[in-house]
Amino acid sequence: MAIEKIIGVVTDMTRHSDKHNVVTLFTRDHGRVSLLANAGNGKTARIRNASLMPLSVIEADVNFNPTRDLQFLPARFSRPILWKDIYFNPVKGAVALFLSEFLNTYLRQSPPDSGLWDFIVGAIGRLDRADRNATANFHLAFLIDFLNYAGIRPDLSDWRPDAWFDMQGGTMTIFPPAHRNRLEPREIGILPLLARMNLRTSPLFRFAADQRRQLLQGLLQYYAIHFPGMANLKSPAILTEVFA
Repeated sequence: MAIEKIIGVVTDMTRHSDKHNVVTLFTRDHGRVSLLANAGNGKTARIRNASLMPLSVIEADVNFNPTRDLQFLPARFSRPILWKDIYFNPVKGAVALFLSEFLNTYLRQSPPDSGLWDFIVGAIGRLDRADRNATANFHLAFLIDFLNYAGIRPDLSDWRPDAWFDMQGGTMTIFPPAHRNRLEPREIGILPLLARMNLRTSPLFRFAADQRRQLLQGLLQYYAIHFPGMANLKSPAILTEVFA
């Protein structure tokens, strides 16, 4: 056994038993880690659980036992970064719920990736500081920026108005792909626009509620083609209601 300091973003917390919850973190140095945390019902337990809400950043000294599937989260841990608005703003809370579900699904088998970890924490901080205009498109811009880390950023260098978009290959083609995961020429007009969107520029974009919903569906469909688990996310329905 070895005690190691970890710092991680909470992506999920589920009930494991009457005495324990399972807290899932994406850590900077260990990748995805699942820890047993005391559940309890008293005031101390409520304070601890509030500190383990989705997208919280925690730091702890964990005694890693290679014979255990689940390590223990010590009773004492710190929160080196405190978000000021995410948990008190219902719109940001809905976006945070989506981000945590997306990350928890995508990161199931993720190895350590310090660059990805830094991006995620930086993005959460941007959401925490965002004004109303930046919040509306935040989830779309996050998914677009995340394409780089997922390794599926589409190549739009051959874009032309009469081309097809091959969603499996992530490329443009003048001939219709033989499979159904494709966009017809009449559907690709939005692609160059989306290619210019990122977390920094997203407040400059204006979409109607239906457009935003369709864009989210399209991005998640693209992710699901490459990562099938993305097809079962539940939180996008909440976003649709929030940004209706």
